[in-house]
Amino acid sequence: MEIAIKIIAFEYLLTQMLKWGKDITPQVSTSSFTRLKALKLLFFASAVKDEEGRDLLDVFNNYYALPNGPVESDIYNSITSDDLSFYSFKDFSFGLKAPYREEGLDENLKQRIDAAIIALRSRNNDIVSYSAEQLVRLSHFWMSWQNSIQIANALGKGSYRMDVEQIRKNTQFFAL
Repeated sequence: MEIAIKIIAFEYLLTQMLKWGKDITPQVSTSSFTRLKALKLLFFASAVKDEEGRDLLDVFNNYYALPNGPVESDIYNSITSDDLSFYSFKDFSFGLKAPYREEGLDENLKQRIDAAIIALRSRNNDIVSYSAEQLVRLSHFWMSWQNSIQIANALGKGSYRMDVEQIRKNTQFFAL
């Protein structure tokens, strides 16, 4: 998947997550959406299967096991390079660069992201209100992360690429 499309898809997904968060807890500010939290929620939204059994791992397909859990490397690099169009995570804090405008997102991909969010909400409607630390702990239950971080540690590396098929076949955890 082209990185520019991933960024557009991520910003749409993030917008939907922010709306979801406001639905659950209207008084919570967007400042709770740290870079770490956004990356963890992206993992869960990517891995969850919608009612047709589809996931978003063909779109967000470049996961690495890091000490704080799975991270989509292309999105992480886009965030740290400040390549997003509407959102910013400078100094780890969340900010709005410009009002979000839906543009350039294929309708089919938009529907798939919406279906993933619906599926994730049905598995755990409160996951969006979890702290970054709770999301990290939850991601550590996933055997695909455990296997990959063990390999990273054995090799003396800080990270190791996660196999998308292993993530798909994994017993999936969405609640603490």
